[in-house]
Formats: sequence, structure tokens, C-alpha cells
Amino acid sequence: MPAVVRGGRRQTSAPGTAQGKSGGAKPAGKRPAARKGAGGKTSVVGSVAIPNELRAWFAVIVVVVLLGVVLFTGQRAQALSTAMTGFADSRLAAMGLKLKNIHLVGVSDDAEPAIKQVLKKSLTAGQPIALMDLKKLQGDLEAIGWVKEASVRRQLPGVLVVSVVERERLAVWQYKGRDTVIDDQGHVIPEAHSSKFLDLPLVVGEGANETATEILQLMQTRPALMQKTYALVRVDTRRWDIHLKNGAIIKLPALNQEQALNTLDTLMTRQRVLDQGFAEIDLLDPSALVVVPIEARPNL
Repeated sequence: MPAVVRGGRRQTSAPGTAQGKSGGAKPAGKRPAARKGAGGKTSVVGSVAIPNELRAWFAVIVVVVLLGVVLFTGQRAQALSTAMTGFADSRLAAMGLKLKNIHLVGVSDDAEPAIKQVLKKSLTAGQPIALMDLKKLQGDLEAIGWVKEASVRRQLPGVLVVSVVERERLAVWQYKGRDTVIDDQGHVIPEAHSSKFLDLPLVVGEGANETATEILQLMQTRPALMQKTYALVRVDTRRWDIHLKNGAIIKLPALNQEQALNTLDTLMTRQRVLDQGFAEIDLLDPSALVVVPIEARPNL
């Protein structure tokens, strides 16, 4: 039985004139009225006013398509590809589509430092937001132990929204002298320091991480028993012993654990069995209850 120890000019003719073939000035035609766009600025093409945001996105699409064509030409166009990428970055930044803020959603105080470290490594303030590889950034975030799922989206003109679903902290797992925090799937959360999670249940032994969810679901429906429990110890990777804070041990069978706990519930209600000073309460045999008084426990 394992020991349990918790410790991114061209010049034009003068406005209002047009140059004729003979070189003389001709009156300019009536200029179309411009309409205000969403940002208060417009461009006039014929008689249609196009908002600057649409112009920006059209320019982005053109740049990306050209960049794709260049890349298909192989290494012979490597220099041109680099120049096009630089041009795209500068144009996007000039249009105001650059990273200004990052908004975190669903991030706990525990996970925030690790998430910010990944973002700091991947992103730079002022970089063009439209050409960011959001899929790669999502993958980098989901590689963090705290993170179960992550999503990243742009909120133009300059905000990146990072939404995270964190792994549920289930228990502290003690094995081979090491304490680690595990999630509800039994996976270790490397960034979590067990000393900060003393309120989590303690499970001990080989395989305890893989089977902790089931036993803890049974225990959490019994708050009176859970309050008296110090640790749940996995025995021979088959069954559980419940170690109480007063030093007593309750032995559960490998099968029909809920039935055995129901028997214990009855004994706690009718006979206050946990307050009688027993060293062990053996529930391995469903047809027989075996209790060992403290004085009968062998000295180890």
C-alpha cells in the first residue's frame, strides 16, 4: 500500500478641368455626390460611394491572390514573394488593420500566465491582423495543459478575441512520490502546481488517475463521507481504499462499489459506524461486514 503524503504621385490635372486634344482646358463634368460610409469616409467610383472598409478588404484579397500566384511559381520567385508579403503587411497596417488589443474570454487566473506567454511569443503589437495564421495560433493554445478547447477570431479593425474552455481540475494524483493535478479524463495538467489545489480530492497509486472520475462521482453524492475522507487509494489497480482523516480505512470491492457504499450509508445513519473508533471497515464481501477495532490493528 503506498504511503500517502500530501505536502504586422502621380500628378493630376487641376480639379475641375480636363485636358483636350488641342491642349486647351475644357470644363469638367458635374462631379457625382459622395455618400458617407460607415466610418465617415468615402471613395467615389462613377456614381457609387464605396466605404473605405470595403476598399481595405478588396485590397487585402487582391494582395493575397497575387501572393498565392507568386508562391506557385516555386523558388524562382522567392525574392518576389518576400517583397509581396512585405507590401501586403505595409498596406494592411496603413489601412489601420493592425493588432491593437487582445481580448481573453474564459481564462482563469491560474491559466492566464501560460496563455499570455504563448500569445506574446506568437503575436506582436501593430502587426497586420488580416494575414494572421489563426489556425496555428489555436493549435499553440490548445497545446497548453490548462486548455481543452480554444478559438481565435478577428474583431476589426484591431482586436483579436481569444476564447478558451479550460480543463476541469478533478483531483491531485499522488504517484511515485510526485503530486500532480489531473483533469476529468485523468490527464495531468503540467502547469498546475498541486500545492495551490489543496481543496481538490487526493487520489493515490498506479492507475488512480485513470479511474478517479467514477469513484469521485460516487463520493461527491455523499458529502458527509467526503468531508471525513483524506485520500482515495487505488489498490492493485483494481479497487479502492478510502483513508479517513482519523486514520481509519474503508475497503471497497472491485465491483459493485455503489452497493458497498450504500451499505456504508446505512451503517453511518443507524450506527454512526465512523464514530466508533474502528481501524478498518471491510466491505469487500457484500454478504458480510468485517470491522477491525483500533486495538486489533497490527503494529507496522
